[in-house]
Amino acid sequence: MMGCGTRVLVLLLLFAASAFSQAPAPKVEHVPPPDSTWTADATFTPIKSITDLGLGAIQGVVVRDGKVYAYGDVVFANPRVGVIREYTLDLEFTGREVRLTKDGKPLILHPTGLTWDDEFGTWLGDTVLKKAVMYRLNWERAWRDGNLDHAILATISDDAAINGCRPEFVKFAGKTWVASSDYGDVHPEIRLYDPAGLGAAKRSSSPSVATRTILAGAFNQNMHWDAKLGQLVCVQNVVEGRGWRLDYVDLKSAADDGRVSAPNARVKTMTFTSHDELEGFWPLDGDRVLIAVARRKDNLMLGTIKSDTPRQSPPGTP
Repeated sequence: MMGCGTRVLVLLLLFAASAFSQAPAPKVEHVPPPDSTWTADATFTPIKSITDLGLGAIQGVVVRDGKVYAYGDVVFANPRVGVIREYTLDLEFTGREVRLTKDGKPLILHPTGLTWDDEFGTWLGDTVLKKAVMYRLNWERAWRDGNLDHAILATISDDAAINGCRPEFVKFAGKTWVASSDYGDVHPEIRLYDPAGLGAAKRSSSPSVATRTILAGAFNQNMHWDAKLGQLVCVQNVVEGRGWRLDYVDLKSAADDGRVSAPNARVKTMTFTSHDELEGFWPLDGDRVLIAVARRKDNLMLGTIKSDTPRQSPPGTP
């Protein structure tokens, strides 16, 4: 038989357990990734910068038919949704945008990679919680409607991805491939998919999809294909969520060996001093480039890049 003191202790413990189980779960605050010091060997000089909060967290930038298209994740919208916005080459907003919704509901939240090919059309990636989906779009219909209600031509699960997708059409071994890359530093890959097989199978892990894999550099945010030089430019962070790095890769050498670190595969790497998050890159003419950066001010920029004297870049460098 329990003594009086024991019974009181048991009742107190039961009451505490009940109160704890009914308490709301604590909120998990976002903890930014740790920063570090690295060696920078390149410089970006801005010519023009704009701040467009309508892009939310910007994810990339491309040039098509003489217009600039930037895309982003409008994380503060209710509900959260992805968007593509149109600009002139001088970064003047034209007033046109496509909300990445279907039937009034968000479809693509976190657009990652916008690419197109004369034969296979326009593709756009979506990466949410490390899971990757590619959409083949009717580009003209999307702009006529301002949404994706009638613009989705195919939906493909990139379930072979390790951490999301960033599709980019490339040419290799005499044919067209869809390249896709992972974010992170744990065995990140660039994968080359046969777009016809991918479109038929609707998932990248299908045995019917011809795939070539390349062990890549870390923290790939985006890619840009330079058809003239046969180079794939990997748009990267230096550490998780921080830094600007451009990794220029000879695709044939990397694909033949299976590594961007193979002899003759890595053409050059440019690392910049900035410690905010590089998301997109598009070369124009000469040394002029477009840069997309996930930050609240000057998130879309036109400027020049060049190699520079190596120097240390400590945390907090703008």
